[in-house]
Amino acid sequence: MRGRKHICLILVCTLFIGMFGAHFIENQMTPEEDSTIKVTREQQHVKAMEEGANPKLGTTKINKDFSVDKNFVSHLPLVVIDIGKQEIPVTKKFTRTVEKKGKKEVEKVTITESKDDPFVHGEISIIDNDNNKNKLSDAPAETSKMKIKYRGNSSIEFEKKQFGIKMLDDKGNNRKVNCMGMGASNNWILNVSMIDMSLIRNYMSYNLGSSMFPNTPECKYCEVIFKDGSGYKYQGLYLMMEKIERDKNRVNIGKYHPGKDDVVSYLLCRDRKNENDVQLSTYGDQNNLTYGRISILYPKHDALDKKAFNYIQNDIDKIERVLYSSDMKEFSTWPNYLDTQSFVDYFVFNELFGNYDAGNNSTYMYRDGTSKLKMGPLWDYDGAMDNYPYEINNPENVLFQEHPWFCQLVKSKEYVSLLESRYEEMKNGIFSAKNLDKYIDDVYKYIGNAGLRDWSRWSSVYGKNSRMLTRKDSAGYEVDRKRTTFKSEVQRLKDFFHIKEKFMGSGLKKLEDKTVDTKTIDGSYKVVVVIILIFTTVVLIRRREMFN
Repeated sequence: MRGRKHICLILVCTLFIGMFGAHFIENQMTPEEDSTIKVTREQQHVKAMEEGANPKLGTTKINKDFSVDKNFVSHLPLVVIDIGKQEIPVTKKFTRTVEKKGKKEVEKVTITESKDDPFVHGEISIIDNDNNKNKLSDAPAETSKMKIKYRGNSSIEFEKKQFGIKMLDDKGNNRKVNCMGMGASNNWILNVSMIDMSLIRNYMSYNLGSSMFPNTPECKYCEVIFKDGSGYKYQGLYLMMEKIERDKNRVNIGKYHPGKDDVVSYLLCRDRKNENDVQLSTYGDQNNLTYGRISILYPKHDALDKKAFNYIQNDIDKIERVLYSSDMKEFSTWPNYLDTQSFVDYFVFNELFGNYDAGNNSTYMYRDGTSKLKMGPLWDYDGAMDNYPYEINNPENVLFQEHPWFCQLVKSKEYVSLLESRYEEMKNGIFSAKNLDKYIDDVYKYIGNAGLRDWSRWSSVYGKNSRMLTRKDSAGYEVDRKRTTFKSEVQRLKDFFHIKEKFMGSGLKKLEDKTVDTKTIDGSYKVVVVIILIFTTVVLIRRREMFN
């Protein structure tokens, strides 16, 4: 009788453990963090307009020689760069090759950068008055020594360049400067490539994207002017923005101490093959399953010892072996390694914004200590939202599942279900086409005359002279995406989201057709384990009773 009581007790405990285990596995598929979608950071256009900024300040046209005088005025901060007569060198080179991947031909780009220092030294001044009225003759809010270079990969070939800036003290050492209230750092970027004639794509993407990826770089509009002897040359409208790097105010992950730490926090970027970066060689790359290569951004080179490198490479290798496994039981364990929320959000955000460069290039991810791998921060939306010159975006198609890793995740029924529910939440909130339409209008109004000045400065590459090529849509009709005015280019951006909203929900639902219910696989496996445990327990107790 006593033995039977033991059997019953053990059976109940075993069943409880089995049920709890199944429940635990199921919970691995749910987002780990608060999923409320809201922008909490201060947005420049909102704050400035509340303070009474006047976007109609200043001229709407720039002289043919781009010269401006000390009376130049704007409601935006002015960034004045003085490098004398020095020229910033272009040190990056691109080698393009075509390789076969199955039946497809894939273009691969290898980046090499000469060993010559791409930076030139100079001074920077930032005029940023509290009254949102900034004149070249005003006293600057910040001045600093600095060094500057051209930045970007493919965009470095554009006429309107982007710049990377490192702030320096008088001795040439790194100096942290708080640019426009975005926090102190020595690394800053001046961004907005000529490919985005709406001048809005990055600003909108980073600010709205911060609701889902809080460590996405902060950015603020400014107008850049180069000192030219005793005069000035107008460069155009830019975003002063943070660089993606490990920092308590940027990507806040643990510091690695070489030779001491067994666990390594790291920051990575998937992009084109670059011979100057420290890049991983993992399962996906070795078997031609993934695009480009993954570079280690943190730990930095001087702290990246062999132990840390192997730790990171083995980590990513393990993840890829799970994701690309033909064994569904092994594949179903992916939530043990990847942060579900960020991998869901990265898919739906980039799909909604039509950013199909993400996932391949400028694709950041990080891991803090023993936490799971997370996607983000977001980066590079100049060519998104139907703004890729050589190929039209058909908004009726959902395409982000064609990217490395995500092509495997969409095999999971639970993952696809989370994509659908997350998008429903997005389109019923700040990411509805109606809300995005208003957001774009508000930013356009805030840019004001500064946008017209930029269009005047860059008329040689905007409007009828833009790189946008006529392409056929899915119905075979030719679509001319060239717009001849700033306002009409902004309207093209707004139109994209209204069309996208009509198709994205149904497009995500179609992904269900090729999914596998990994929860059922896990559940079946757990049931088998529970049965074996019960059987083993009964046998052991019976044997004990026999010998007693």
